[in-house]
Amino acid sequence: MQTCLVVDDAPIVRKVVSRMLPQLGLVVDCVASPSDAKDWLEENGLPDLVLVAAAVLGNDAPDLVRQIKALPGGDRVIVLAVIVDGNLGLMTRLKRAGVAGFIYKPFDRASLRAAITPYLAAKATPWNSGSEPRPDQFRVAP
Repeated sequence: MQTCLVVDDAPIVRKVVSRMLPQLGLVVDCVASPSDAKDWLEENGLPDLVLVAAAVLGNDAPDLVRQIKALPGGDRVIVLAVIVDGNLGLMTRLKRAGVAGFIYKPFDRASLRAAITPYLAAKATPWNSGSEPRPDQFRVAP
């Protein structure tokens, strides 16, 4: 299963997302701050996907993204920023830091699925990586 780390200081967002994302086939952990995220990464290693609440974390969000991307293997981690509005300056800083895309709040189950599924499909790995994979060998979240 693919793993997801959610970094958001709002307890309700962490609760809702931790209930929605497992339905996409993800193992989810949530933390409240960039420092908690760094501790989580040290204990657990890199996840497949990171959702960062950019509007809440402000200038800390691009720094956190850069730190994740700088870790060994961090270039393979998909980081999506969760934003409230189209703040072009913040979005530009996040893209330069390595964010793959954006999810707009508020979101529901359908919009969250639509935003995340393309990234999960791109990250799908073959079960039998030693030979040429067949299409039915890929694990893709439903």
